[in-house]
Amino acid sequence: MGQSCAGNSAHFEGGDSYMMLESVNIYSILLATVASIAIGFIWYGPLLGKVWAKEQGWSDDDMNKQKENGMGKSYGIMTAGTLLTVFILAQFLKFAGAVTLWDGATIGFWAWLGFTVPLLLNSVLWEGKSWRLYRINAGYQLVTMVVVGAIIAMWG
Repeated sequence: MGQSCAGNSAHFEGGDSYMMLESVNIYSILLATVASIAIGFIWYGPLLGKVWAKEQGWSDDDMNKQKENGMGKSYGIMTAGTLLTVFILAQFLKFAGAVTLWDGATIGFWAWLGFTVPLLLNSVLWEGKSWRLYRINAGYQLVTMVVVGAIIAMWG
């Protein structure tokens, strides 16, 4: 395991197949992560924040309590998760040979449709969340995956 190959990728042997980790531009990963977080601040803030909070069942008091308790830990975990998502999407993009804005946006769309949409359905089907909340969250993820895909493809 851990066999290095030529180029800027790592290959890990496992059985009869190889898993490759492609080299990606760290600055594009950071830019895409910041873009994702910025989209989230706008999406869940001035754009749809009040509707989202209502659909979550949160009152103004609930929101104020969360702010008072500090949200640093939540933002830290969210940022780590976003970095992971961006890095994995970058691997998909590299593997697919995506180099244009359109390539990246298209792969971001398909990743959203194939992975995010079905996973978010669980919140409606099993957690009792509303379809309206589903659409808000799925919409955010769509915009984010398309933008992240475009950034990584162009500068990754």
